Amino acid sequence: MRLTVALALAGVLLTGCTPGSDQGPETYVAEGADQLSVVQWTEDGGVLTGTYQAVSASEKSDGAPTDSSDSSFQGKLSHGAVSLTFDGLTTVTGKVDGDSLTLSVPQKDGGVTPVTYHRSTLDSYNRAVAALAARVTTQRAQAAQEAADARAAADLAQQEQALSESVNDLPSLTTAITTATAGLSTAVGGVRSALKSQRAALARVKSVNCIDVYTAISDEGTTYSDVTTAESDFETATTDLAGAEQELRTAMTSIQTAAESVRNAGGTVPDLSNVTAAARALRASGVSKKTASAEVKRLAESAKQVDAAANSLTGRAC
Repeated sequence: MRLTVALALAGVLLTGCTPGSDQGPETYVAEGADQLSVVQWTEDGGVLTGTYQAVSASEKSDGAPTDSSDSSFQGKLSHGAVSLTFDGLTTVTGKVDGDSLTLSVPQKDGGVTPVTYHRSTLDSYNRAVAALAARVTTQRAQAAQEAADARAAADLAQQEQALSESVNDLPSLTTAITTATAGLSTAVGGVRSALKSQRAALARVKSVNCIDVYTAISDEGTTYSDVTTAESDFETATTDLAGAEQELRTAMTSIQTAAESVRNAGGTVPDLSNVTAAARALRASGVSKKTASAEVKRLAESAKQVDAAANSLTGRAC
C-alpha cells in the first residue's frame, strides 16, 4: 500500500517520531510478500500526529534492492474509530481493535481495500525491511546466474552447430585434395610423355641424312619445349595441391580447437571420423607430391641431356 509520492531514497529505515508523550509513538506494521509498511502516531486528547512509510521490492534489475515512500498525517481517534488525513489531501478511515489496526485504503479504480496492521516495534520493522532487501538481492543474483546460464547454453548450442557443419564440410575439402593429387599425377604423365617424344625425335636426328639434320633438330626442339610446358603444368598442379592442403589443414585445426572448447563446456562433439579421413588424405598427398617432384626432376634432367645430345649433332659432317 502506498499513500504518497515515492521518495528518491530507497531502503531508508524509519528512525522514530517525536512523541507527544513519554510512552513513545504507537507503531503498527503490515507485511506482504514483497512490501512492508508502518504507521506511527502520537495521541494528544484524541488528536493524532504521525507518519507512514512503505518499502517494496524494486522492480529494477540493478541499483538499490528496495523502493520507499512516506508521508505524514493528522488524524483523530475516538472509541477505536480512526480517521487519518495524509499530507492534507487523502483521508483514510479505519479502526483499532486490540493490537490490530485496519485501514480502508482507497484504490485508483475507486474501490476500497482493507489493510490490517499489527502492533509492533520499529526495530522489528527495520529487521523486516533488511530481510526484504536481502531477499531481493538474492533473487537478483539468482536471476543473473540463470540468465548467464541461458546465454552460455545458447552459445554452446551455436558452437555445437558450427562444429557439426565444419566437420560435414571436411569431405568436400578432402575430395579437393584427392583431385589435386590426381592432377599432379596427370602432370607427371605429361612430362614423361613429352620426354618420350623428345627421345624419339633424337633417334630420328641420329638416323637422317645430312641434309635433313636441321629439320630433325627442329622437331627435337619442339618436343623439348613440350617437356618444358609439361613441367610448368606440373608446377601449377603442385601449387594447386599446396593450396588445397593448406585449406584442409586450417579447417582441421579449427575443428580440433572447437571440439576441445565444446568438450570443456560439457557439450556434444560430433563424430570426428571425417577428420581422421582428412588426415590420411593429407599424408597421402604429401607422399605423392614428394614422389612426383623427384620424378619430374629426373625427367627434366633427362630432357636436358637429350636436348644437348641433339644440339651436338648439328655440327656433324655431311
